[in-house]
Amino acid sequence: MLTGTMTTHTAELWAESGNDSEHIDSTNLSSAALIVAEAAEGLVASRGRDDWITLMHALAELTRFHADKGDPQPLFSVAVLREQCAARDPANKVYWLSEEDTGRKKFSKAWEKLEASFPGLEGNLRQRAEKRRIPGRAIAYTTSDDQDKRIKLYGLRLISIRLPESPKLSPLASSEASNLPASEDLIEYVEEMEIYPIPGIRHPVLINVQGWRSLFMVAPVMIFIISGACGSWLLLQAWLSEFPIRIIFQGSLTIVIFVSVLAWLALPFYRLIDQRIIMAPSILQMTSPFVHVLVIRKENEVKVIRMVRFTATCPLCGGLVEIQEGRRQYRGRFVGACERNPIEHLFSFDHVRRRGTALRSNN
Repeated sequence: MLTGTMTTHTAELWAESGNDSEHIDSTNLSSAALIVAEAAEGLVASRGRDDWITLMHALAELTRFHADKGDPQPLFSVAVLREQCAARDPANKVYWLSEEDTGRKKFSKAWEKLEASFPGLEGNLRQRAEKRRIPGRAIAYTTSDDQDKRIKLYGLRLISIRLPESPKLSPLASSEASNLPASEDLIEYVEEMEIYPIPGIRHPVLINVQGWRSLFMVAPVMIFIISGACGSWLLLQAWLSEFPIRIIFQGSLTIVIFVSVLAWLALPFYRLIDQRIIMAPSILQMTSPFVHVLVIRKENEVKVIRMVRFTATCPLCGGLVEIQEGRRQYRGRFVGACERNPIEHLFSFDHVRRRGTALRSNN
């Protein structure tokens, strides 16, 4: 499918123009397209194979193929992209290659959804680019053919990003750095794509808790506190009364069970307010094979709750590291556990810095 004879309506190749800057751009574009392809695979795993995700993967593969040949700005026609989508779609959906209006409308809707989804993928794509020291992230765009303005062409272009500078250590800091853990004990987490946890609703978890909306977060905790106080008062009055012991015991048991249920419901809200991160409720994770967390953070100066997934590559064995609640000596913490050896390959987890260190010696 990815052949050199494919018609792409691309710009001048670097090999033909001899411009070094174009060669550098094509190299960066290839790396950024690889990140987009990896993101598409993550979206398939988290959300399923929607048409726009298939189109995203196809566009990334084509862009990388031609960028590796030196093309700094490959552009593709609808026919080329639909053919690549048909080759990638395991369901063999016939409308990718259909010449009827249905096929063209399906492609148009998929592209509109792809363009609308890229802003939501910015954080993931930017973090992956920074981790690999790529000074740009890719974004989908359209343009017109130079010869026929009615023909639209599609591609990925680079948006420059500022890479974090490596800190320059003073002699004193350098001596202190020698006491830091070895590189194999360090780990860096990546925030993966958000999923759609509620069946039938194609939208990730995004809850605004700014201003008066924060009352919905505090309300369960306040209800538990008030109910606990009232329950304690009723228990005291019952045991000081002259009711039969059987009636007092039944009433006490009912109050204890009721307050315990309220405590079980209110505890996650309290932990989320206090720690700003909790494991996502099981009911929201039933549709996903992966582990997610709920986090409170600011986005555009607005405080929101998001359901996200953090992963990393184990520096010891190369396995997938996911977040889980710590046990035993790590109770009360969130840790990164390797799927291959979750007992020994255990790492700390900082969801703000997205970094951690080995919690157990592997010597």
